[in-house]
Amino acid sequence: MRLEKLNLRDVARRLDRPFAMIDMALVGDMTVSLYLCQGVLAWHRHLDQDELFWVHQGVILLETERGEVRLRPGEMSIVHKGLAHRSSSAFPSTVILIRCTVFPERKNGRRFLYGTREGPPQRISLTTIAGNLLVPFQPQTVAHIEDAVLQVMRGAGEWPLIEPHAHDALLLSLAGTAIIYEVGASRTAPMTLGPEELTVLYKDTPYQIFTKGEGILVRLTRET
Repeated sequence: MRLEKLNLRDVARRLDRPFAMIDMALVGDMTVSLYLCQGVLAWHRHLDQDELFWVHQGVILLETERGEVRLRPGEMSIVHKGLAHRSSSAFPSTVILIRCTVFPERKNGRRFLYGTREGPPQRISLTTIAGNLLVPFQPQTVAHIEDAVLQVMRGAGEWPLIEPHAHDALLLSLAGTAIIYEVGASRTAPMTLGPEELTVLYKDTPYQIFTKGEGILVRLTRET
């Protein structure tokens, strides 16, 4: 099956009004979307969904009933189910939103009418974590969303073979150019994944990655 890719900037140009949202990929039961944060969204809560807010461009204020956090490009935070929250920005800012959309109310029976006793939302700097990676090609987990995991990894040249996996995985390039090809599929042309581009690697398929210079990749998949 041929890989398809999306460019975040191209998707952002299609967001034509405040809080417009475009779903970019479905990875298992997790939907990865891009939305335009401009102005102030009304307070609301989700009974069945955790949500991860990851700023692509601009700055947003993420407020919850337990506290608030200001997020800049490359920073993210998770709002857990049942917690009242809202996002706002004084100028157009684009945000990657990750949450479960396939029967979320059926997952583990963990519905929350009100937020848990946790503290204020925590800021996670993907840029800082990526810059501190010492072991090439070794994934570093940065966040858990439901039963999915978000990881970052860096390396140059030929990456270790990605063995067939039981679940699809989203791959997003933060830096460098990655060439991805399906092992054993001689008729399938390799894909070139540049910065701010993403694709979904299909389950049960082995892939090989080669990066020109040092590349930084983010992966979203179901936690094993």
